[in-house]
Amino acid sequence: MTYRFIRRKPFLWFSIFSYLFSWISWLIAPLVFNETVATVFYTLGSFGPLVAASIVLKEQGRSLKAWGMSLFKWRLNPGWYLFAFGYPIVLIAIVSLVYLLLGNSLDFTVLSDRLTAYLPTLLFLTVAGGGNEEPGWRGFGLPALQRRCSPVVATCVLGLVWAFWHLPLLAINPDVASGAISTTQILLIAGVTLVSITTHAFWYTWLINRTGSVLLCIILHASYNAANGLLLLVPEEALRGSSYQSLLVVMTVVLGVSVSGLLITTKGRLGAS
Repeated sequence: MTYRFIRRKPFLWFSIFSYLFSWISWLIAPLVFNETVATVFYTLGSFGPLVAASIVLKEQGRSLKAWGMSLFKWRLNPGWYLFAFGYPIVLIAIVSLVYLLLGNSLDFTVLSDRLTAYLPTLLFLTVAGGGNEEPGWRGFGLPALQRRCSPVVATCVLGLVWAFWHLPLLAINPDVASGAISTTQILLIAGVTLVSITTHAFWYTWLINRTGSVLLCIILHASYNAANGLLLLVPEEALRGSSYQSLLVVMTVVLGVSVSGLLITTKGRLGAS
């Protein structure tokens, strides 16, 4: 009975299994006193969408091998790779400029060291900051939704599921964990983060609808994470408190403007034929 229901509601069960696997792992991690073991649980939890997709695919009677091979379409116009690698860098440059124009300062002295770390970080995040999630979100979840919904509706639904999936990770934010910020500020960070992640989802939908390549989505995801972590030219201490909140709001607004342009340009089709 349950297996039949999984086949009828694949996206629902994919979401449930993703949350269960990831959230249980992330809830165990802080309870472990050994830092290395805790890191293992945090990392393991990030593979929840991939594990969930594999479970649902198996219950649908589909070949995991064939599905896995279909994710890595790579014979594409080089321009698509340029977009996947370069768009996050352009986005961060715009965010930095807006942040500067709002009267804040940038620290260009950190650029040299961060550029040196950029490529190794990007390679690592391709596995642990994109390759762990995108086979589930864009390789399984989005196609399942787009078979029933328009690209915009499918992206909104998946974007919200993707965004709320991150919520337990908010607890490890240094300001939240230490109690340094108020409940109101926590709610603000959580709300803006949810909007930001959901907004990001539209570019992923457009990319995979145009190329059919989850590999490019993995690269885009890793590039976002690397650029966010290393190319915002502010010192580490500025990524906390009110400065962090300001950057988060600026990022979300810039993303919103870019997605508005994308929706207008594609007439809401987001690259779907």
